[in-house]
This record gives sequence, C-alpha cells and structure tokens, in this order.
Amino acid sequence: MDLSSILGYFESLIEVNTPFIVNNAPWAVFLGCIVEQVIAPIPASLIVLTATFLVMQGAAFSLASLATLIVKIVIPASLGMTLGSFFYYLLAYRFGKPFIGKTSRFLGVTVEDVENVERQFKESRYEDIFMFLARCFPVIPSIALNLFCGLVRYDLKKYVITIFFGSVVQMLGWGIVAWLFGSVYQTLEDTVYLLGNVSVLCIVFLIIWFVVMKKRGNGKENRDKE
Repeated sequence: MDLSSILGYFESLIEVNTPFIVNNAPWAVFLGCIVEQVIAPIPASLIVLTATFLVMQGAAFSLASLATLIVKIVIPASLGMTLGSFFYYLLAYRFGKPFIGKTSRFLGVTVEDVENVERQFKESRYEDIFMFLARCFPVIPSIALNLFCGLVRYDLKKYVITIFFGSVVQMLGWGIVAWLFGSVYQTLEDTVYLLGNVSVLCIVFLIIWFVVMKKRGNGKENRDKE
C-alpha cells in the first residue's frame, strides 16, 4: 500500500465518522477533556480544534454560529476540564508532596515544577487573577496547576471559578482559530486538495531518490573494497 492509499484511507475514515462526531460533539468534547486532564493522551486544544472544524464546517460568522460554538464546544470542554482537574487536585490535597515525588516520572511533573508554580503564585500581586490568567494562557501545564492547588488546599469555590472561566477563554480562543481556518479551508478547498496531492508526490519522489542514492552508495563502496 503506497502513501497516497494510506492518506486516502484515513481521509475516508474521518468522512465516515464525521456525522457521528458532529451529532455528539458536546459529549465527545466533554469526555475527551476529562480524559485529557487525567491521562493527557492528546491536548484539550487539539480536541477543541478538531471538533470545531467538524461542527462549524466553515459556517458564516454570525451570533448564531458563535452561540453554536460556545454551547456545543466551549462550555462542554470547559466543564470537562474542570471536572477532570479534580482527580489530581484531590490526590495532592490528600497525599501532598510525597505523592508528587513518587509519581513524577509517570505524570511528567516534578515537585520542583509545582514549587515553581507556588513561587510565581506568591510573587503575583493578585493571586486569584494569576490563577485565572494561568488557565487562560496555557504557559504552565494544567496538571502542575491542579497539583499545586490541591497541595496548598486552594479555596474550592475560587478553584472552580478560575479553572472554568479560564478554560472558557482559552477554549473559545482555540475554537475561533479552528472556525477561521475552517472558513478559509472551505474557500480554498480545491487549491488545498491540489497542494496535498503535490505534497504526496514530492514525498514519494524524495523516498525513491533516497533509496536509489543509497543503493548507488553501497555499490560504490563494494567496488572500492574489491
């Protein structure tokens, strides 16, 4: 099976499952973001980008379309991230730094990472605003924030408010990016398809060229040895 056939297979697979994803987008996004907060197989931003691209389908910009984006994508994603974040919040709340130290190689977050969040938190003039902005702009890994909040036993009400509304801002930003890209893609669909085929041909040509040159190099080495 050549590269073009493989790409065609995945394209047809997405097309077949698109109606299911579109019809169940809120639940798919909600559950996906819960899982992302616990085991992080793929980032929440990628979940929202993909879901928005499929749901909006290059829809014209209007208040109705914006409401669809918020209701079907942004709010479910934010709720999922909020609910999923409690997993590590509660573990850090209950077991403290020893838990982080023992599981750091699995979590990808060390005690030092959490202490760095604590230092930035204490140095900020407005601690609650810092926590909100940290959720809006994903500079600090969400798992480090969740562990830190559990470790210092950050006020539960403030925790829910900052992570939910911060996630709303972040996911709305990603959603608008995907919406804009979807509209451009719909406009340039034929051009994109042509460029995609050209790219595939270039990749295949480069692979063939590499194999041929490799064989020539091996043949030359064998002749030199003789």
